[in-house]
Amino acid sequence: MTRITRKELMHVAEIATSPRRRAPAPGGPTAALLTTAETSDQVAVLHVELPAGAAMPEHDHGASQIVLIPLAGSVELHHNGQARTLTAGTAAAHIARGERVSLTNPGDQPASLMVVASPPEFADRLASWPPA
Repeated sequence: MTRITRKELMHVAEIATSPRRRAPAPGGPTAALLTTAETSDQVAVLHVELPAGAAMPEHDHGASQIVLIPLAGSVELHHNGQARTLTAGTAAAHIARGERVSLTNPGDQPASLMVVASPPEFADRLASWPPA
């Protein structure tokens, strides 16, 4: 008989009830980790909310590649002196390992993003963020 481990089972996370943490930047985003090491050792999924007019300073994602998928609102992704607008339903972005980026929300409504990190090491940084 084959034994099924936790990582082989489907996992469903409720965004609204997942604990949120606040980035260590004034007015910065909040994030909820929707997967854990017990869920997957290959990928992490986060829900990020960036308030209207807020920004996330330049940063990298360590060993992780990142996919940003806007769910609501829009954000400006800044990289190498260029800005690209990502709007819900129209664009997504891939950020390679080591690339430094920043995010801003130029709108008057909060922006919501799904963030996928692989490998999941970037998500470990959230543990140092204070609860939101």
